Amino acid sequence: DLSVPGLTEIEVKTLDDVVKVMEKGDKNRSTAQTAMNSSSSRSHLILSVSLTGVDAVSYALTRGKLMLVDLAGSERISRSEAKGQRLVEAAAINKSLTSLGQVFTALRTNALHVPYRNSKLTHLLQPALGGDSKACMFVN
Repeated sequence: DLSVPGLTEIEVKTLDDVVKVMEKGDKNRSTAQTAMNSSSSRSHLILSVSLTGVDAVSYALTRGKLMLVDLAGSERISRSEAKGQRLVEAAAINKSLTSLGQVFTALRTNALHVPYRNSKLTHLLQPALGGDSKACMFVN
C-alpha cells in the first residue's frame, strides 16, 4: 500500500462540506516564487471523490471514484534559477511528470508493463488511468 505523508481522508455529505475541504486543500498547497513564475506551484493537488449510490428499487450499491488533479508545471532548472529547497522541489515535480509521461506512453502502446510505481503521483493515479477507467485532461 502507498504511504503519503499528510494525506487525509474526509467524509463529506453536502456541497458545503466539499467546498470547505477544497478550501483547506488550497491553503495547504505549497507555492513559491521562481525566476519564471511569481506564484509557482511546488506540489501537485489531488482531490479524490469516492461515491456510493443506492438504487431506489433494488437497493443495489454502485461505487465510483472521481479524481480531480492539478499538476504542478515542469520547469527548466536553468531558467527558473531554483536553488536549495526550490531545486529539490523542481526535481521532484519534473521526475513525477516524466513518470506520468512514461505511464501514458506504456498505455498508448499497450506495453506489457505500465510503470505506475515509478512515482507516488502515478501510483496514486493508477485507478484513474488503467483498466476501464476514463480520463480527461485539460491543459492550461
